[in-house]
Amino acid sequence: MTDQDRRPMPVPVAAAAIIFPLGNALQAAQIKTSTAARATEPRATIFAVGLILLSLAFAYGLWRQVGRARILTVGYAIFNIAYGLTELPDIAELTALRMMAFVAVIGLLLVPTSSRQWFPPGT
Repeated sequence: MTDQDRRPMPVPVAAAAIIFPLGNALQAAQIKTSTAARATEPRATIFAVGLILLSLAFAYGLWRQVGRARILTVGYAIFNIAYGLTELPDIAELTALRMMAFVAVIGLLLVPTSSRQWFPPGT
């Protein structure tokens, strides 16, 4: 299938592919601005960059209609929401914003019919 034969990406999937890396960028920023002593270590920087690269890979998979990318994106978002809930009751503003971004990603990938039809079965 050539790129001319492909139908355009549905708006919910495009929005999820944009919001997902932004949510991970918030998490990377939280890692680097943390007051913990280990936040200044090189491995914290490597981890933060790795998170952003992973999210870009997932977004690329969503764009290329890879069903596994959708499943991994939703699973990662669910895990990240659960991880954010561990900060309750004193949840930080960036954590709450990040969790809302991941809730939006889950909703955008699972609820609209156009999102579900974007990913062919068996991919």
